[in-house]
Amino acid sequence: MKSRNTAAIVLALATVSTAVQAQERIQFAEYSAKFLCGLVKEEGAASVRPGLYDTSINIHNPQIVSSMPFFKKVVFAPREGEDPVRPSRFRRDELKADFAEHVDCKIIRSMLAPPQSGASFVEGFVVLIAVAAKGISTDLDVVGVYTVSNPPGQDTDLEMLPATQHVLTFPLATGTKLRDQMLEDSKSNPDK
Repeated sequence: MKSRNTAAIVLALATVSTAVQAQERIQFAEYSAKFLCGLVKEEGAASVRPGLYDTSINIHNPQIVSSMPFFKKVVFAPREGEDPVRPSRFRRDELKADFAEHVDCKIIRSMLAPPQSGASFVEGFVVLIAVAAKGISTDLDVVGVYTVSNPPGQDTDLEMLPATQHVLTFPLATGTKLRDQMLEDSKSNPDK
């Protein structure tokens, strides 16, 4: 009888410990969507064939009752072996329930720093990060829409690719610090 009580107490403590650990964590949902923007005039000048490239990252809040705040940044991808480029500052954004918006090459270039912002062709990732709030899902619908004209003004190809959600879990203190850094970074961003 005593061993059953001891086992029940150990199980109860383990359950409480697991619940406390789960409460001491914070989750982010990250979506990374590829972008290709600009004109490639000749073979070998970029990672893609010659053509005029355009990207539109479509973002939809599928929540039916709550707004969804999220952060976005642009990460430029230089060719392997070239100097790395620091990601853009975060911008804070929010979509009302069942609303949508798109991030196109004009917005992407506005978030890049010179000299990348003025380059004839740029590629990389638009990264969206939604922070889990109590009772609010971090789900977003994120789809990249890509067009290329080869050569510019002639045949146009179109492709749409959904971005995969990556759930990142951090200890509460670390996650809170990261969230606060994104908020601070977005406040110091004069563009939005």
